Formats: sequence, structure tokens, C-alpha cells
Amino acid sequence: MRCTTIAANRLLDKGHEIRIMYRRPRTTLKTLIKEAGKKMWYNGCYDWLNAFRGEIRGFGDITNCVFDGDEIIVTVGMWCSAQLDRLNTIGNPKLQYIHGLTPWMPEVMKEALSLSIPKIAVSHPVSETIKSFGGDVLAVIHNGIDQNDYYPSVDEKARNGIGTIYSGHPSKDPDTVLKVFMMLRNQFTNVPQYIFGKCPRPAKVPRKSYTNSPSVSNARNLYSQSLIWIMASCSEGFGLPILEAMACGSSVVATDCGGSRDIINDGENGFLVEVGNVKQIVDRVKLLLSDQELRQGIVRKSKDTVNRFTWENSVNKLEAVLKSIAPVC
Repeated sequence: MRCTTIAANRLLDKGHEIRIMYRRPRTTLKTLIKEAGKKMWYNGCYDWLNAFRGEIRGFGDITNCVFDGDEIIVTVGMWCSAQLDRLNTIGNPKLQYIHGLTPWMPEVMKEALSLSIPKIAVSHPVSETIKSFGGDVLAVIHNGIDQNDYYPSVDEKARNGIGTIYSGHPSKDPDTVLKVFMMLRNQFTNVPQYIFGKCPRPAKVPRKSYTNSPSVSNARNLYSQSLIWIMASCSEGFGLPILEAMACGSSVVATDCGGSRDIINDGENGFLVEVGNVKQIVDRVKLLLSDQELRQGIVRKSKDTVNRFTWENSVNKLEAVLKSIAPVC
């Protein structure tokens, strides 16, 4: 949702008319009680949608949405992309911007990627999967990073820990994350751990190590305090936290789970490891902790990597694709 909001705001700044429509959850007494007093929308999207400066609309059934004749309909997210076929009675140009795959929902993924609707892929691995379903990929457009938000924010001498983002979602492989950090905690008792996420603290994570729903500035500080940042996901369309950590001066160990391949050259600007391989992740962390020269060399090359992935480049490419499918006026 964050990437959608950032791109949409930048398109607004370029003079385009943009609106965001999101799937509104069914309201039940249980959800009303749970969310009483909170400003929270579907899947916790509120924080980022609230930053969008254009029109926002919720919907329950996509077929009830009304579109002007000159609107381009762009879906983000596999479920919404699969719904586009239900709008085949309207002639608006349609585009699927595939930000990630959903191997835990294979039927939805098959339905979305098999539609004969033009697609943008957020990374080359995602593009390869789309093509395996016979899909037409107009472009690979990576997400960007704003270095006004992500940069080293603490003195280098205060950088002393190991960090990660925790989520219970299956794509983030929470079991592997917990195993890795328990093993590191046992072997490096004096190395702080910095873990943050948008879910309650897992029981296996010490209270002092966990930050729930940090602001961008707090997340920047957690990245900046980390010598090493770990991304242990089993499926990532792109892997934006890799760039965030690099921008903040951390060396990154990430699983080879998709989009990370477009960011990391193994052994040069970070390390790629096998998905779910706890030992391999821990071994790379040990190597980086024991070899300061290696770690600093990786951090230097990471800075060059971050400079290649800008929101300006991303939105310029997106704008060009949208213009190529826009109706002729």
C-alpha cells in the first residue's frame, strides 16, 4: 500500500488525476469491537492511504465501481488483479501491476496471471513467472526509495546490532526468522537485536528487542543501529526493506526469494542465501561480524545500489506505460 500511495502522489504532482480504490472489509460486530477507537482500514492500509492527497474510495464488490470512460484501471495485489475479468463489460484500458506473487493462494495467482490483460512486473523474477502463465509484460518497473527518509541516522560507533522485520504472514517465513534470531541470541549474547513489525510481539522475541508499528523515523533509526540486516522471506516481489537497510548503512543478508535478485549481487553488495536455510543465514552473519573490512566494503557498494533505485525513475517509467495504453483523445 505504501508503494501505491507514493507512486500515486507523484503522478498527482505530474498533473495527472488519480484516485485509489480499496477493498472494504465486511463489517461485523467483532470487527467493530476490535477496531473501536482506531483509525484503521483494510489490512492496516490506513496509515499509508491517509498520506494520499487524492480521492479515496472503498468498495465491497468491484462490479459496483463506476469509472469514467477515459480512466485507466490499474490493479495492485493479486486478489484485485484476479477481479479485473469481472470488469470485461466496460471498455476502459486495464493494467495489472504485479507487485508480488502469492504461492500460498495458487488458484488466485493462476486466475490473475492467466488473464489476457497487459501487466507490469515489479522485478525480473516476477516477470518470469508472469510469462510462464502466458502473460504479456509491458515493463519491469522496480519500486524506488526516498533517501530523504532512509539514511544513516546514528553515529557509526552506535551501530552495534542485528535487525529484521517480523511478520506472521507466510510470505515472510516467520518460523525461519525466529529460529535465526534465537540462534544468534545464543551465540552473540552481547549483540543487540532490533526487530520491528505491525503485529504483536512474538513470545520468542524479548520485549526489549521488539518495536511495534514504528514511524519512518523510528524504522530509520533501527536500520541505522544495525550492522547487519536480515530479510528471510520465502516470497518477495521486490524486497524494499533491502534498499531501506542499505540506505541506512546496514549490510544485508537476504534470501533468494524473488525480487532480492534484482538488488543484490551475492558477495558484492550483500549476501543471497537459500530460502529457509537457517544455518546459511547465521553463517553469513557470523562472517560479517568477524570481518569488518568485508562488511564495510559491502556497505560502500550498497550505496551505489541504492542510488539506482529512485522513485523518480520508477514513476517516469510508469507514466510512459500508462500513456502507451491510454485512449487516443
